[in-house]
Amino acid sequence: MSVSPLHLPPGVHWIDTARALAEALPDLRQARDLAIDTEADSYYAYHVKVCLLQISTREHDYLIDPLAGLDFAPLAELAADADVRKVFHAGSNDVALLSHRHGFRFANLFDTMLAAQVLGLRRPGLASLLQERFGVEQKKTYQTSDWSKRPLTEGQLEYAAGDTRYLLELRDQFERELAAKGRADEAREEFEKLAFVQHTEREFDPDSFRRAPGAERLDGAGLRVLHDLFLLRDKIAAQRDRSPHRVFPDRALVELAHLRPHSSVQLRDVPGLPRWQVERDERALLGTIASALAAGPLERERRVRTRHADGEAPLRDDEKRIFEALREWRTRRAAERDVDESRVATSGTLRNIARADALSLERLATVPGMSPFRVREYGDEILRVVAGARPRPA
Repeated sequence: MSVSPLHLPPGVHWIDTARALAEALPDLRQARDLAIDTEADSYYAYHVKVCLLQISTREHDYLIDPLAGLDFAPLAELAADADVRKVFHAGSNDVALLSHRHGFRFANLFDTMLAAQVLGLRRPGLASLLQERFGVEQKKTYQTSDWSKRPLTEGQLEYAAGDTRYLLELRDQFERELAAKGRADEAREEFEKLAFVQHTEREFDPDSFRRAPGAERLDGAGLRVLHDLFLLRDKIAAQRDRSPHRVFPDRALVELAHLRPHSSVQLRDVPGLPRWQVERDERALLGTIASALAAGPLERERRVRTRHADGEAPLRDDEKRIFEALREWRTRRAAERDVDESRVATSGTLRNIARADALSLERLATVPGMSPFRVREYGDEILRVVAGARPRPA
């Protein structure tokens, strides 16, 4: 059951009842622009949920409580209304979560972080933009708050409202600047892709144990124990719906892998492992350690990668020449446009181009990562670079 906060900042409306939502809907429906943000519990829960939905019009800030069991269908209708512009900042997670958890489908989006990147701004984060453009200081301490707890504090409420309060004015500024630089079409293509971002549930990374601080000092047997303890932690975290690091911190698992206790007494002496955790999970911890030691050691060194991060096989020698030529071109082009290199093309896109056969503008348009804007803006240049890097026939 949701509990309304005791103190609301001026102009902020808290909504946790059907009546309060019904009273807010006329204002939301008549607005042509809505600034939207969410707060989730990814730092605390295994299965992430939306804990707060912030929506600002040009006159009001609304903090809507998804944990109160409200019917979000009217808000979903606004999200899908192509006549209403929805403004986010770094909105991919917000769009994905609202779509996945509440069935939202979005149309007519504007993302102020994407706009800042297209404009070539070096500090596109919201805190930097609010400070530089409005003289507003955003307190980052609330980013890792437990947004699932009620009531929210006055500081949390002010922080949450501030995330959307200035977005519409920021959008207005960026829209003018994009038009002045001739980059409105480029930004629009990025906004359109945002509507189709998909949420992915937390997935266990089987190699994550090797990155734990102190893991590099373990021998093969210790690595095996640490690997199996990471598996155990992920299983427990999923069952209890808690973020893995809040089940057992990495440092405690590394200590367990180093000491390898085989009794309750030894387990209680492990640094960084509170007694209540020992009492709760003693049998699982000791059983996992014993079975890991019986399974034998793991290799200490990580095996050499045979694939890129995108899952593709390494480039052939002729493809490498094309890729390196494209990278040099990208560096020059990004400097000319005064944008980050990734705004011209990501390394993954350049690898895709290097692998493509019988390259033409039509073929280039089908290469993953090549948007219509990139084909129009860079297509002829890319074809020349590729042609120049291909080996000449003997």
